Amino acid sequence: MTLLRRASHAVGVVALGLVAVFLVLEVTDVVGDRWRQELADSFEEAAFPSWSLWASALVGAGLAIVGIMLVAAQVAPPKKGLSSMHEVYKGPDGDTRLRGRAAIRAARHELESIDGVVEVDARLDGKRMRVELQIDDRADLLEIESAARERLGHEFWINLGLADFAVDLFVTHHPKPPRVR
Repeated sequence: MTLLRRASHAVGVVALGLVAVFLVLEVTDVVGDRWRQELADSFEEAAFPSWSLWASALVGAGLAIVGIMLVAAQVAPPKKGLSSMHEVYKGPDGDTRLRGRAAIRAARHELESIDGVVEVDARLDGKRMRVELQIDDRADLLEIESAARERLGHEFWINLGLADFAVDLFVTHHPKPPRVR
């Protein structure tokens, strides 16, 4: 979604920039006003094409799908904390930083190795990680919670170089238990 969001922003900026450039060129008499008529003719051809009905329907359906994807990319919020950079070390030779995506992946990897954990979702919000664990309905909730807190303890964050991180842990049973045959 982030790629679609950035692409739609870029297309909009380029389109507005081109119109602005043509308007400035028209005012300074470098280009006449013929470009407006050509642009209007292009829009008219796009809105009322001389193609067959089925070809117009296919192009319209494709444009509708692309439009829905672009609107969804603008409306859907990006995942928090994926692109944020966290300082690990600051020295005379430069800084060492860790991307939020790497911290989330490390925490997910650590938690997914616990027996009974079905799904892990984590988000970063500043220096706080919110983790939601979904566990098998046959697993002991308190046992998994204590194991998760132990694995994401102070030592884990020190090894990543992020000693001042806090973790909010939310453990629930998975809504669809696995089938037993």
